[in-house]
Amino acid sequence: MFAFDPIKTLEGKGCKATLYNSQMGQTAHITGKQGGLLLQEYPYLEAELLAHIAACTHPNPKEALILGGFNTEIAFELLRHERLKVDFVQEEGQVLEGLKGFLPHLDALKANLNFKQYSKILDLEVKKYDLIFALNTPTAHQIDGLQRMLGVEGILIVSAPSPLLEPQAFKQSVQELAPHFSVLMPFSSPYAPLSTHYLFASKAAHPLADLILQRVDMLEGLSHYNEDIHTAAFAQPQRLHQDHLGLFKN
Repeated sequence: MFAFDPIKTLEGKGCKATLYNSQMGQTAHITGKQGGLLLQEYPYLEAELLAHIAACTHPNPKEALILGGFNTEIAFELLRHERLKVDFVQEEGQVLEGLKGFLPHLDALKANLNFKQYSKILDLEVKKYDLIFALNTPTAHQIDGLQRMLGVEGILIVSAPSPLLEPQAFKQSVQELAPHFSVLMPFSSPYAPLSTHYLFASKAAHPLADLILQRVDMLEGLSHYNEDIHTAAFAQPQRLHQDHLGLFKN
């Protein structure tokens, strides 16, 4: 991360966010149950990729859920799609407010009638979601609960351990998702300054075969996502492909 001395620390009940000045600009390193990184110079990288990979693949997304992290920019990107509503779960409200400098659209989201913030997952209305984003790596028990919350064509995107640095943890994540989904594919962000890994899990739609190009073309004002980035995100190194033959569902 090329970090220098921390400039600020935000403490929550189950996490800690340490803000650094680095060669990539100001960086928030979040540790605990909702670990991850936020880059102040690139708030759109993860947000655009995750939101539009899902929303441009599902045939008719209307309800989305984001949990397990702080990146509200994903919600901002999802709301570019008409008739889509977003629920965001985050119990660490004070930490979220402290990260506002990394989340340029947070205040605008709170005023948007199609965005609702909840402090606990138990506070959500009982309904089926078309898109769910788990910004941490869920346990097998959590995966079972999340897949039950998905509609029949639902898409679940989860953060995954690195297949190179944590191969066994990555394989375990794939194995825990596999029984519940007909499509299961790894992807990562092309051109991102830090390598982050995700798993696309779907009960019906395929992220490449079912990509809705007309929907992609209608998106305006983006900095990162496009059709080529979407396709490139799912490219697999040969070793990764060979090591997981029969495990991915593509």
